[in-house]
Parts: sequence; C-alpha cells; structure tokens
Amino acid sequence: MPNCEVLIIGQEIITGRILDTNSAFLAKKLFALGISLSRITTISDEKEVIETSLAEALNRSDLVLTAGGLGPTPDDNTMAVTAKITKTRLILDESLLAQIEKYYHRLNKKMPESETRQALVPQGAIVLENPIGIAPGIILKQKNKVLILLPGEPLELEKIFVTGVIPYLETSFSLNPIFTRTIRTTNITESEIFERISRIFLHNKAIKVSYLPQPSGVDIVIWTDKDKKLLTACEKEVVLILKPYIYGFDTTSIEEAVGQALKKQGLTLATAESCTAGLVADRITNVPGSSEYFIGGVVAYSNNIKKLVCGVRPETLKKFGAVSKETAIEMATGIKENYKTDIGLSVTGICGPTGGTKEKPVGLVYFGIATKSGVKYEERIFSGNRRLIKEQSAMAALDLLRRTLS
Repeated sequence: MPNCEVLIIGQEIITGRILDTNSAFLAKKLFALGISLSRITTISDEKEVIETSLAEALNRSDLVLTAGGLGPTPDDNTMAVTAKITKTRLILDESLLAQIEKYYHRLNKKMPESETRQALVPQGAIVLENPIGIAPGIILKQKNKVLILLPGEPLELEKIFVTGVIPYLETSFSLNPIFTRTIRTTNITESEIFERISRIFLHNKAIKVSYLPQPSGVDIVIWTDKDKKLLTACEKEVVLILKPYIYGFDTTSIEEAVGQALKKQGLTLATAESCTAGLVADRITNVPGSSEYFIGGVVAYSNNIKKLVCGVRPETLKKFGAVSKETAIEMATGIKENYKTDIGLSVTGICGPTGGTKEKPVGLVYFGIATKSGVKYEERIFSGNRRLIKEQSAMAALDLLRRTLS
C-alpha cells in the first residue's frame, strides 16, 4: 500500500478567500481505495514554496497529489516547478492544444495566446483529459515515486480523479479496498446515537465507526478492510435500532429520499415557506426529475401573501400571529388546496437575530403538513445564526415530509 500525501496549492486558499473542498474529496476517495494518506498540506502558489514543499513530499511519500496551479496565468507555477524538480522537459502536447482550441471554438471565442501554456506537459507524462474544463490532469512516474497533478477547480478535479486517477491507481498499486457504509440520520443527537448503538461495535472489533455531526443531522460511517459480510450485519443492526431517524445511505440526500418516495407513491407536493424563504423548494428541485412531483411553492414572507395565496384567515394571524401552529396548519392546507396537490408543506418561524420574544424566542419554528388524511403540525426550537436556523428549518421540514410518507 503506497504512502500518500496531498498538496493544496493556492493563495486564495491560504488567505481564506475560497473554501478548500478538494482536501475532503481526495481524502475520502483515497481512503475508499485503501491508500494511506499521511498528511494534507496547504501552501501558497509562490515558486519557492511549491518547490520546497513538493520536494519534501516526494522524499517522504510514494504517491503525491497536488491540486491547483495549472492555469495559464503567471501565478500558476505547479507545472514549471514539477518539471524542475523531476528534471523533465516541458513539451507541447499537440492533441491537448487542439482540445483547448476546440473548447474556445465552442464558446465562439478566439483562444488567448496564454492558453498555449496549458498544453505544455512534462515529457513522458500521462495526460488525463479534462472533460469539463481546460487544465488536464498529469501523472508523472519516476522510479518508485508517482506524482499526480490536478487542477484546483473542484468540479474539474473530481471528474478527472474519478475518470482518470482511480483507474490508474487501481492498476498500478496493490490496493486493499476499504468497505465502507454511511448511514445518514436527522433529528437525533450524536450522544443519543452512541448510547443506542455503541455495544454493536464492542462485539465487532473488525468494524470501525465514526460519528460525523452536522447541523442537519449525524452521519454514521462504518468501515472495515477485512469482512464485508460483517459490515453488512452491523449495518442491519444499526438500521434496526435507528430506523425512525435514518433518511438515507452513503451520499443520498434527504431531498432525494423524499423525491423517491413521492414518485413511488404517485403523489404531488406544494410548499408554503415564510422564514426559510424558498430554501425547502430549492432543495427539492435540486433533484433531477423533481417536476414529476413538485408542482410549485410560494415564499409567503408577508402576512398579505399568507392570506392571499395560502388562505390564512386574518383572524388567525391577529389572534395567534404569523409564527404559530395555527398559521402553519392553515398555510399547509391552503397551499394544498390552491395548488391542487396531494400534499401541502409549510414553514413559519423566527430566524433572528431580532424579532424574538419571551413567548416566541428566536429559533422557534412551526411546520405544517396537509394530506388527504388530514393536517398536522410540529414545533421546533433551533439555535445558531440566521442562516443556520434557516438551514435546520428546511431540513426539519423535509424530514417531516419523509416521515409522513413512510
């Protein structure tokens, strides 16, 4: 098994202007392949820094991956530094240049002369096609060391890694893949989960477990490099104990889960949102094919829209207020009737930082759901800043929908 490390290159990363998502992606993929990742280092794009860091990484590790610094501008120095360290000559790859020219032709633009720089690759390197951008991936092998250069743009990096890097690693190294499963939960805390399922892993030492809490819920990751059947058996035990809180597995999102349920049951949905301001509808429509079951929604931010579109009675708003179970119920019922759907889902609450009272504090949110069986509501109190409360509220609304459909 190769010892591996990753270099994340870019001034925009170390100054905090851009969030580094490449580290997490690469770490997860390398782990699944059974490759031991010893360190991830973030560095600037200065030539001297790249040269020192890359030389040290190659000295320590069998496999080194870099992300960033492959563009056409003067601050993109990764390729040139690589050529210097490995004592290879940069040569013009004619087929790569043709691809870059074709890319600009599709845009109806003339290719800038500076783009020719991206067609210069180390002699003897394997060039990995970039299906969605310009900068290619590069694999350079010297003696018992392998260096893989990837562009810093996350979508491009991910695509090249999956289509080019993984097949190379699988054929070049004797790997012992990790069998892993992620069980996704919501509306239950990390401590509650631990207390309920920890005994499972005390009796199965070959299975490792991690708890990954987020504002939206807790992911339980179980893995082993030994016995896949034992992993499956442990998963079944966890599911049996936590079934009411589980909405999906591995990368399945809750919006995908409810979308599958709506489609399977042939039901339609409309949403009425106040404090989440369309975030629930946004998440639902992130799923391809959601038009089959999602009819539409309204951001009923003002009381007038609550009355005009959702059918909330003026006396309800006057007596109970916009943030109340009564308003949530009427919003859900009204949007279902007005949009002629099978289900109406509503959210109304106080996201703060102002607007809260002793009786109705910041973070108080009501949810309503109307179906052919009737209408019900839920009350929750969330903590955090305005954005966090909105995100937790959207997640809770989708979970209410999931549980109603199950």
